[in-house]
Amino acid sequence: MVLAVSVPAGASEPVAASAGEHAGEHHGAPTLNWFDFTNRHTAPVLALVINFAIVVCVLALVGRWRLRDFLSERQRKVQEEVDAAWEEKLRSEGKLRGLEARAAHLDEELQTLREDLLRIGHDERERLLRDARERAEKIRREAEAAAREAERRALAEIRRRIVDRALEEARASLRQRLTAADHSRLAEEFLRSVSAPEVRS
Repeated sequence: MVLAVSVPAGASEPVAASAGEHAGEHHGAPTLNWFDFTNRHTAPVLALVINFAIVVCVLALVGRWRLRDFLSERQRKVQEEVDAAWEEKLRSEGKLRGLEARAAHLDEELQTLREDLLRIGHDERERLLRDARERAEKIRREAEAAAREAERRALAEIRRRIVDRALEEARASLRQRLTAADHSRLAEEFLRSVSAPEVRS
């Protein structure tokens, strides 16, 4: 494109050779050709600018869709990262405020916890004392009942022994006092008492 715009169609010599000859002819510093399209030795600067603009336009027309998609995707990712960073910032600030509030009320929480522990300890001590008193009372009642039962049995045993001893002494006394005639009389009375019901029947 640069050659097509900057070099006339009728030129047959190379541009580099012409430029060298032109530089050799003038034997001085080359000057810039801005707008002269008829100069066969130096391409005009405007032609270079036009060629560059054409190249840029062609690239823009060819790659604008891909560039737009790339820029849209990039913008979406950047927006997501910004939103995520903002949410994380908000969460961190919320946690920080919660920690600050908790730290501000830490003394109150410790005092409340201490009071709760003391109350729980007092309640547990009272419960243990109440259970101990109930067990002691139960043991005392059982011991009293066992003592009464043992006393009753001992008294019954003493009475039985006293009665047995009295009966033995009475039998011995009766044996000593009864004579043969008393034995005969008692036997006869026993026989009469036995035969009396048979007579009534």
